[in-house]
Amino acid sequence: MTETLRFPAGLYGITPAWEDINKLYPAIEQACEGGMRVLQWRRKNTPFETALEQAAKVAEICQRYGTLFFINDDWQLALALNADGVHLGREDADPAFVRQEAARQNRAKPLLIGVSCYNDLANAQQAIELDMDYIAFGALFPSQVKPEAEKASLALFAAAKQLLPAGTPRPALVGIGGIDIHNAQSVINAGADSISVISGLFEQADIRQTAMALSNLFKN
Repeated sequence: MTETLRFPAGLYGITPAWEDINKLYPAIEQACEGGMRVLQWRRKNTPFETALEQAAKVAEICQRYGTLFFINDDWQLALALNADGVHLGREDADPAFVRQEAARQNRAKPLLIGVSCYNDLANAQQAIELDMDYIAFGALFPSQVKPEAEKASLALFAAAKQLLPAGTPRPALVGIGGIDIHNAQSVINAGADSISVISGLFEQADIRQTAMALSNLFKN
């Protein structure tokens, strides 16, 4: 029996911190064309009004391709944009509070919430109890974006699967940190349902082709 996930399996792109925002829009479109299932808008220290304007354009691109649109950290921006979901780290808002705030809105569908669990199974257990939609482990490999990030083992995916409740749909397990075309298969083989990629996608010469190659790994 095929499991049903609460978050799409496949390629999960995260926006790079490029200064040139106009370079980013076509890059996201190319990744969508290549089969990216989800995009996370991650631009730190951007004023709210600026982020609202920029991210709205990205949301339109994602919607055109049927790609889910997530916001990093800023749940208020996610609600303002009617985004599909939000990603929360340990220093961000309490996920239960965010879910409560989202429920106050007359949304057509619930706000999906994913959380960083770093290298901590206890965090994963708590996320499961809080009914989160995905659980992210990382950094799995050295990362250009977060070189100081703590290391997480690929063995976490098998261990986390033992914690998941029986029945579906279940939370997805997401791998993050230094993932690229050379190591992505090992993450999938370890049990990740989704791979989160920044530089390994957006810093490549052919973004569309890279997205396609990463997406095709899930078909094997």
